[in-house]
Amino acid sequence: MRVIPTATTVAVLAMAAATLGACGSDDKPAASGGDYCQELKTDKVYFQSLNGSDPDMSKLDTVFEKMHSLAAAAPDDIAEDWKTLDTAVTTIENALAEAGLDAGDLATLQSGQVPDGVDLDKLAALGPKLKALSGSDVNDAADHIAENAKTACGVDLTNS
Repeated sequence: MRVIPTATTVAVLAMAAATLGACGSDDKPAASGGDYCQELKTDKVYFQSLNGSDPDMSKLDTVFEKMHSLAAAAPDDIAEDWKTLDTAVTTIENALAEAGLDAGDLATLQSGQVPDGVDLDKLAALGPKLKALSGSDVNDAADHIAENAKTACGVDLTNS
């Protein structure tokens, strides 16, 4: 009976991470944000690891670290969108920790097993928290970041 909420939670988390990952690849013009653009180009592969029908949830911690780093380095013209995205990522991280999970546990959840020490009630509560992150503010921020990545850095976050 607990498998359904667990599967739902992992699916929602994967969806949220993939959406955020696409957002997380924002960029700035090379003249004023060369380091930012280079970081974005380098980090794109991590974000893409969460896309598709079988996301690699073992990479979630790294993706979150990369997104925090990009948010801190974001150029002024996209900084607000990164702040929105970074707040969403922090919310996910806090919700996972509250449930007794770390990102490494998500691969175990993907296989239908619940790691030891996980609070099942808090795990089941993750789904609604994560669904709330797919609202228009986060989606709009992700779209702006992806558009900026393409125009300012030449990084297309929608293609592998």
